[in-house]
Amino acid sequence: METILSYLENMFLHLPRTPEVLRAKEELATMMEDKYNELIAEGKRENEAVGIVISEFGNLEELSEELGLGDLEQTKEEDTPVKRVSRGEAKEYISVTLKSIRWIGLGVMLCIWSPIPLVILGTLDKLSMFTEVQYVCYGLVPLFVMIGIAVALFIYHGMRLERFEYLKKESIEIEFSLEKQLRQMDEGERTSFTIKIIVGVMLCIFAVLQLLVIGSIYQTGMAGGFSAAVLLLVVGVAVYLMISGSGKRECFKVLLQEGEFTRKGKKINKIIDIVAGIYWPIVTVVYLAWSFTTMDWGFTWIVWPIAGVLFGCTAAVVQAVTGGTES
Repeated sequence: METILSYLENMFLHLPRTPEVLRAKEELATMMEDKYNELIAEGKRENEAVGIVISEFGNLEELSEELGLGDLEQTKEEDTPVKRVSRGEAKEYISVTLKSIRWIGLGVMLCIWSPIPLVILGTLDKLSMFTEVQYVCYGLVPLFVMIGIAVALFIYHGMRLERFEYLKKESIEIEFSLEKQLRQMDEGERTSFTIKIIVGVMLCIFAVLQLLVIGSIYQTGMAGGFSAAVLLLVVGVAVYLMISGSGKRECFKVLLQEGEFTRKGKKINKIIDIVAGIYWPIVTVVYLAWSFTTMDWGFTWIVWPIAGVLFGCTAAVVQAVTGGTES
């Protein structure tokens, strides 16, 4: 069957990974496997059985109508180079990604948590409990330590994942048996992924609600300050859950070339990456400049959710314009 499945891979190599093509590929694989097992049961030798199966099912042009593929010439993609990814490479990518994504999620959580000491100290400053020097030491030192740890995590694990970037940017092909296995694993992972996303979203909603409720009940700035610290704490946990939960599903999408990692999607992602390389450094400069100028760290964090929403809108516009141009 390995020989037959390899032949099947070459038959579908230059066809797009649309639901129709994937369904036809799986259907043809089942037909070939059934025929092979039938021939072996009749006493045929393996090589003889393989030859009969390939001669009977090896012409995709003749089977296109039966499989619901229509005109193959219109279905075929541009003859772009396709990189073959071995089973070992795929498993290594999943293993490294799952380990790194948890640490990257921790780094993001630390970035969100980093202003908390300043927010709390800014609240307590109304009681004149700290001198200005103590305020700087107890507030800024933890902020820079947490950001420093986060940056170190981003750099280290970013370098570990860098060698797998070709999977997200180039057209790839994996073994059909591995593709079926990954689809089954993806189905099994959906429940866990959905639960983590739901919990993360609910935590974000709770964080905002408690800020609004406390702000409406207590008119003092202290209550609002502590509530803002709780918001950052809870949002940090929520974001970590969502990042760690999405890691495995993204691995499957990359290897199966689905979602934003289709061959067409990869072309669009290259443009979005260029935009992101300019956009996020500007956002960071604005955040730091505003924060150090006003020293109102309990409020300036709002730059990040606003920037995230704006970037999402920008990416959607780029995708719509680029997709429309290509079609």
